Amino acid sequence: MTEDELAMLDFAVKWAPFGGGDEHILPEFGVFPAVFYRQLQRLLTRHHGVNDSVRRRLDELCALKLAAMCPD
Repeated sequence: MTEDELAMLDFAVKWAPFGGGDEHILPEFGVFPAVFYRQLQRLLTRHHGVNDSVRRRLDELCALKLAAMCPD
């Protein structure tokens, strides 16, 4: 995992209990929240070293956030 990916994962774990910390994503990572959550989903599927319960919790957060931001 790259340093950027580790930073994303750490951020997501830290902010997940509080709804994700969307207002901090752009200044911290330079991307909009929807981009961040899509990148985080890809990271979670590519790197199998992430604890299963953490992976499920963050994947659910990503799905909820993306559904709210990008309704079909």
